[in-house]
Amino acid sequence: MYRFEKLAPLIGPTVAGPLGVAHLPRMWLKGVLSAAGMLMPEYYDTYKGFNQRVCDGLGLEPVAWFAFLATMPAYPEAEAYVRAHASKIGASAIAALNAELLAVERPAERAAEVHARVGLTDSTLCTSARLIGIDDWFAVHEQLLAHRSEGLEPLVPMVSSSEIGLLDIAHLPRLWMKSFESAVGALPAEWKTGINCGFDCFVATLIGLDIEAATAFIHARLPNYLVFESWVAERIGHPDAATKAAWTHAIRTREKNAEQAAADVAEAEMPGVSSRVAALLNDLVDWKHMHAYAVARTAAANLSRA
Repeated sequence: MYRFEKLAPLIGPTVAGPLGVAHLPRMWLKGVLSAAGMLMPEYYDTYKGFNQRVCDGLGLEPVAWFAFLATMPAYPEAEAYVRAHASKIGASAIAALNAELLAVERPAERAAEVHARVGLTDSTLCTSARLIGIDDWFAVHEQLLAHRSEGLEPLVPMVSSSEIGLLDIAHLPRLWMKSFESAVGALPAEWKTGINCGFDCFVATLIGLDIEAATAFIHARLPNYLVFESWVAERIGHPDAATKAAWTHAIRTREKNAEQAAADVAEAEMPGVSSRVAALLNDLVDWKHMHAYAVARTAAANLSRA
């Protein structure tokens, strides 16, 4: 069975935790994976790029912050650290930081490298956050395809329901990731997909997508995300920007019932969270399990060296 020695940090840069800070969960995950020796070498966990922007925007002292991440804290501990140590944590400062992150563009030559690698045909797409997500999904797709014949250990899907691809429809990347992992035998048994997942069915019904056909396509073709999204675009027509914005708002604000929300909060070990928003709760559960996986891998490696 193939064991994931290195991983891409599949939390997108636009994803926020309960504190509301974009990229903070991704920066946390990169720090944890790096400390576990599991971060793909092309990703960095230092004071540069978006990491630097978030540290500066929050007023976090970077040396102490990255040293803290090297201790492999759970995500609730990371947010607690930020709340205790950040000097700029008010709502206006966070909103300004998030807006800044969304507006960052890559130089044309660096954007072109991603375009060529993942098969993007729109040469004008230079938004850094968008390119990062597409690049991550491509990297994991290639990794899973390359090793599927060996049998794959379960991999927490991690892509957030709040994330969008080129179609600007939330949850589609997560729907694809779960279905693709299922197709190659890498989806953990606890994660539901397709007709067995209420959220997948909700989104498919909302946008007019045949969920069974989508699942069949993914299982038969094992497409990367851009190929899947192109297939979806051919089947849902050409909704205008206002319609897609309404869909994404409905997806990002969809709530779980009180009992399930409470169960997720308990599982994620974030008792202060009162939100019932499904996307956030799914993220918190994903992050809990990924952290436990990284910690267990580190403990096993340390034991083998003892």
